[in-house]
Formats: sequence, structure tokens, C-alpha cells
Amino acid sequence: MTLDALAGFLTEHDRYIIASHDGPDADGLGASYALALALRSIGKTVYATVPTHVPAKYRFIDQQGLFVPLASPETLNFDLSDFILVIIDTQDLNYLGVAAERVIRQAAERVIIDHHELSVAAGQAAYVDPMASSSCEIVYGLIGKIGAEPTLDVSEALFAGMVYDTGSFAYPKTGDRCFAYASELVRAGVKPYAIHGRLYESGSIGVLILQKAVLSTLELHAESRVAVQVLHRSDLAASGAAYEDAEDLVNIPLQSRTVEVSLLFKENLEGRIRCSLRSKGGVNVAHVAQTFGGGGHKTAAGFTCRTPLESSKADVLKTIVAALARSGGS
Repeated sequence: MTLDALAGFLTEHDRYIIASHDGPDADGLGASYALALALRSIGKTVYATVPTHVPAKYRFIDQQGLFVPLASPETLNFDLSDFILVIIDTQDLNYLGVAAERVIRQAAERVIIDHHELSVAAGQAAYVDPMASSSCEIVYGLIGKIGAEPTLDVSEALFAGMVYDTGSFAYPKTGDRCFAYASELVRAGVKPYAIHGRLYESGSIGVLILQKAVLSTLELHAESRVAVQVLHRSDLAASGAAYEDAEDLVNIPLQSRTVEVSLLFKENLEGRIRCSLRSKGGVNVAHVAQTFGGGGHKTAAGFTCRTPLESSKADVLKTIVAALARSGGS
């Protein structure tokens, strides 16, 4: 499906439910928020959803209180067979969370909007641009094609998603189109310093305590080329921080000249463990994540662990070390 075809599809139909992945981030939320309001502005009926809640650090994106939690029994408590499910920022239905299962099952059809490297299933309606820096970049280009004009809050949501998913315009997929769109959003009234402050300078003291605990678990492997950190649920509970506050901790070891790949195993309060992977580019961590049922980008990926922590660590490290060897390292 081309972007023009996607725009035609969205203007042709009238009722939508928008969902992004579990563990919402600024890109998934920003793209969902922007598309929902754009579709509403051209007369569509749209519900934007989150699995359980909008994380506190990203509530500034939802300026109109748009998102509804799928986990609440009263949410979307009506016939969904006339609605199309729009899935943003993931191609993995399992990554939408348990709460989304009823919507997946009952919706009339599905369409995916994504920028990750996984391949969608045959026959699945989708627009996937793995060269795009973010889902927000895709949605910004889409909004004009459906005849909508982004309001200031939509522009701010899109800019926040672009900043987040490009590592403040530093990751490899940050291309000229991304910069052009960001420039247009700034001309529309977005203040970059304000978005940066909300994303990266508004955390609680609990976030610092959590960072201290996670850094204390740091292990170095393969001649200090691979860093491993662990977030234990006991440390999460003791810090008072939210699970989402650990997202960026995986990037810290990459500040070292020798570290090429960083892994963070994050255990939530229910005991589920997810592995986040980051790379400086020598190892394609999307391919590593796909080995374990996940996905992502060449330099940023993740997956949900299906084995206990120590077993998962050993298996991922083995895969990473082998990938380093293939890339020319020892």
C-alpha cells in the first residue's frame, strides 16, 4: 500500500479505533493522537486507545484527554464490527497487549502504519516505510493527504514523537525529510526547547533512584563491547518510579567509546521481562530481536522474554557476540 492509497482508504471509511503498542512511547502516542484528531477534523468517528494508561512522562502529548484505556471494562463497550482498527508503530499484534484482543477480534478489518523492519503478513493492509525516522514522520505526511490541517497540539505531538524516536535527531534514520517536517512544525509554532524539557527534564526523583539501581547491575562482556543492565521489579517498586521511566537507561552505556551494543532487561511489577537493545550500528539489533520474536530498527529494538532472566541473558549475549564476530570483531 502506498501513502496515497492509505490516505484514500482512510477517507473512504468512517469509523476507526487507533491502537499502538504496549508500553506506549512518545512516537506511538504522538502518531496516534495526531491521526485521531486529523481524522476527526474531516468528519470521521475515531477512538484513540492505550492498553492501560498514558504514562505520566507523556501526558503532555494528550492535551485534549483523547486516549481511552482498553483495560477498563467500560471502554468501547459497544459493537465494534463497523470499526476499522488502525495499528500504529508496530506490526506485532501480540505487542498491542491483552486488552486489545477483543478489538482485534471484533473489528471489521485492520490496517497497519509503521516504520519498523519486520515484514507484515501477506494480505494484511499496511503502509510500512522502514526508511522513515518515526511513525510521527509518516503520519505528518499522511495528514495533508487526507485533507486535514494540523493544529498546534497535533504539531507538538508529532514533533515530540520525532524527537523521541530519532534520539533528538541523531539516529541513522534521521533524514532530510524528517528535518524538513520538523522545520515545518517549528514554523507552525512548536518550541523545540519546550518539547525537549517535557521529554527529558521533567522526571521525578524516583527516576534518579531507579537509574542508580539499574546502573549498579552493569556488566561488560566481549572485551567491553557489550553492556548489560537489569531492572528488577523490586528496584522498580522501591524507587517509586514508573516502568516507562526506565526506557532511556539502555542508552547510557553507549556513552563509552568501547561499548557497541547495550542491553537492558526490564522486569515490570507483574514479573514480565522485556529486553531493549541499542547499537552504534555495527550490529543490526533488529535482526537479533527478530530471533527472539521481537523487532525494531538496526540501532534500536526489543522483544518480550519467553524464558527466565538468566537464560534470556545468556541466549541474547551469545547471539550478540556472534553478530559482533560477523561484523569483523573478535
